Amino acid sequence: MFRVEDKQVNVYTQNNQYQIKKPLYQVEEDLPSDFIRISKTTIVNLKRIKRVAPSLKGMMFIELKNGLKDNISRKYLPDFKKALDL
Repeated sequence: MFRVEDKQVNVYTQNNQYQIKKPLYQVEEDLPSDFIRISKTTIVNLKRIKRVAPSLKGMMFIELKNGLKDNISRKYLPDFKKALDL
């Protein structure tokens, strides 16, 4: 998962966390198709999804295999569903 927190881009792997200097939009351009943006501040690896469930106000909730959780915003939900063939 790539997530913007306190104006820094953090990368979360299975066991570690890193900070990178690139802005999220540049990171997104360099990633393979296994990665998809789920909100203004977050990009996830589709292969690392543990579960997806409905959330509040038309959004969906995602949990990754490493235990991280986030919401999929309504704006990015159609692309997310398309990527998962839902």
